Amino acid sequence: MTKVSCSALSVLMVVLAAAAAADVDLVTIPRREGTQLTIYNSDDITMVREHRLLTVKQGINRIQFTWAETLIDPTSIDFRILDHEDQVDLIDTTYPPGRNDALQWNIHSQFAGKIAVEIRYFTSGITWAASYVGLANADETKLDLTGYVHVENRSGELYDNAQIRLVVGTINLVEKIADLAQRPAPGTTYGQASPAAKPEMRRQLAEKSDEYLFRARGGKLDRGMAVDKAKDVKKQGLSEYFLFTIEGRETIEDGQPMRLVSMKVGDVPLECLYKLSDRDGGTAFAKYYRFKNLKLIGRDGKENPLADMENLGVSPLPNGSVRLFSEYPNKDLAYVGGTEIKHVPIGDRVEVNVGPDTEITITRRLKDQKITDTIARQYERRLDDEFIRHYDLIDYDETFFYEEEIVSGKAAPVKVEIERAFDAGVVLWSGENPPADWNASRPGAYVDLHTVPGRVERVDETHLKYFLDLEPGKKTFVTYSVTYKRRKVGPELNTEKIRRPL
Repeated sequence: MTKVSCSALSVLMVVLAAAAAADVDLVTIPRREGTQLTIYNSDDITMVREHRLLTVKQGINRIQFTWAETLIDPTSIDFRILDHEDQVDLIDTTYPPGRNDALQWNIHSQFAGKIAVEIRYFTSGITWAASYVGLANADETKLDLTGYVHVENRSGELYDNAQIRLVVGTINLVEKIADLAQRPAPGTTYGQASPAAKPEMRRQLAEKSDEYLFRARGGKLDRGMAVDKAKDVKKQGLSEYFLFTIEGRETIEDGQPMRLVSMKVGDVPLECLYKLSDRDGGTAFAKYYRFKNLKLIGRDGKENPLADMENLGVSPLPNGSVRLFSEYPNKDLAYVGGTEIKHVPIGDRVEVNVGPDTEITITRRLKDQKITDTIARQYERRLDDEFIRHYDLIDYDETFFYEEEIVSGKAAPVKVEIERAFDAGVVLWSGENPPADWNASRPGAYVDLHTVPGRVERVDETHLKYFLDLEPGKKTFVTYSVTYKRRKVGPELNTEKIRRPL
């Protein structure tokens, strides 16, 4: 063991002595052979992997890497030798004194020639966003949907021959890359860092970026003008992230926006529905287009064998804007509405409000009102030489009986959703039998909707919704009641109540 250690030490001393005596040239790092950008849309962070071919001479080579006027995080820069590992060694990494925009790698090579290396680092300033454009047919039953990803580079660096990968998912970023990029120069010695020595978050991001991918390909945007050219997309997913890999390579210029087609799906089933809510006043219906993130079904009832690029339900839809158009019989187009969506999982739906609709009307009438189960408190108060008797209302139930008349002027059957608000915690009777707590005495709004012909659901603490299918020109009547159980409304909570003596 001692002999081996001494031998290794002797070799190292010889190498270092030769390095000191030799004229070590400063090698300018060559152009990139290829680049991979993994862009996270949940935070301002992009992982860059550059492949370069270094021309080295036998002996010591000093390679300089600079990042002036960019947003590269210098603490994340990692250098890897990809071939001839048994003949080429990275000795150390040093920083020029007083600089925070350059470093030097000292490499010892046993031969003269070319070696493949990879440089990894994180940068900020590169972002991406999704958008969707839909075209509805004349009878509003089908939708042609095109998805885009918009990439913008404000990192200060041009990335040519770049493969683009877009990550959907939230990351836990301890420090902002833009802040790290502005730090002062580090110490004189960086050392030969391994991936395990990098911060845990960066290590996990690097690993996850290789785990799964979405393949897409699309047209390039020249100063905001897209060329619609879509290719096949293969999609896969794993864990809590999804990764889109844009097939082919692009030049990502600094300050130059780019738009790529991520999907192009035809004949997506489109549903029209009409909603009314007390949140918006509760008097007028709004029309909605709805489509689901599900795989397309053929006439035989089975899933269509389509490429991933031409289908839904293969992956979640990333956050983005949705803009919908309608096609008239003469092929003219009209903008009907848009919305912003948040991460639509597989099987979930997208709804777009396309404006008010006056062909469906509703009239709400209060048919009756009563107060029952009254509990009062009696007491006497002395006034001069007399005692005046007072009464305070403590508990009571107040019931309202409503009738709603809905009429559709549409030429075909339609679906409507009506949402009503109540000013207390809701207890709902929607089925054949009342719920177990229907006769409880605790305060709240006890709403009896069990005679409604359609589905009924509780939306939240104070809102209920019921669903109807309306026939053309036919009046539909909905009757229901709501009982407010008022509790403890005595003098401590009702101090301004007017009392009168008997």
